[in-house]
Amino acid sequence: MRLRPRIPALFLAIAFALPALAQETAIEIKKQLLPKIKKAQAEGKDLGDAKREFDEGDKMLRDGLQEEALEHFKKAKASWPADAK
Repeated sequence: MRLRPRIPALFLAIAFALPALAQETAIEIKKQLLPKIKKAQAEGKDLGDAKREFDEGDKMLRDGLQEEALEHFKKAKASWPADAK
């Protein structure tokens, strides 16, 4: 009967771990956007605000400001031009 207390603890551990695993980090978004930016630049497309936000996020990431970088990368992802997708 010792198994019963472990089951709720396991469910609680999973419940707390899932939201943390679902969140994207600044580095993950940067890895998604970087190939797209290089491709769009090679094709001569103007990325506008998306490129500026990406550059600012990259600077923040190099300065060690993870949360600020994440916000800039999210803005870059959201402002990505429709013709560059």
